[in-house]
Amino acid sequence: MTLLGLSPWHLWIILAVVLLTAEIFVSGFVLAGLGFGALTAALGHYLSGELGWALAGYCAGALLFFVAIRPIALRTFMRGDRPRFGVHGMLGKQVTVMDSPALGGGYYTVFRDSRWELESTDDLMDGDLAEVVDVRTSTLIVKRVAR
Repeated sequence: MTLLGLSPWHLWIILAVVLLTAEIFVSGFVLAGLGFGALTAALGHYLSGELGWALAGYCAGALLFFVAIRPIALRTFMRGDRPRFGVHGMLGKQVTVMDSPALGGGYYTVFRDSRWELESTDDLMDGDLAEVVDVRTSTLIVKRVAR
């Protein structure tokens, strides 16, 4: 059986290349496992010439990838904490406390080009260093770093 002059095992290889290429755009090594299964299906179909062996090779290859190879790849390539973005990326950062020029205006800081109001249970003074411990709407909750 041929389709456009290609044997079925060629189609399995094309499917594998498409899936492995698509893995670049999707995280988690899921499409890579399906691509690996398609490669084993191509091998099974090439050696036997039967669709049954190709499907068995696909199932065995994908199962082998998801049980043995994927956990090792995840441990190797997905190490460490995930990078925190947005306001969650501010936690633990140090800011400089500034006194508001307005009468009774409280304290503020400029962080990433934005002005943030500050709240703290510590006594703050203009020029103190403070560590961000929480973010509530447009207010940073901070604790003073030892002077």
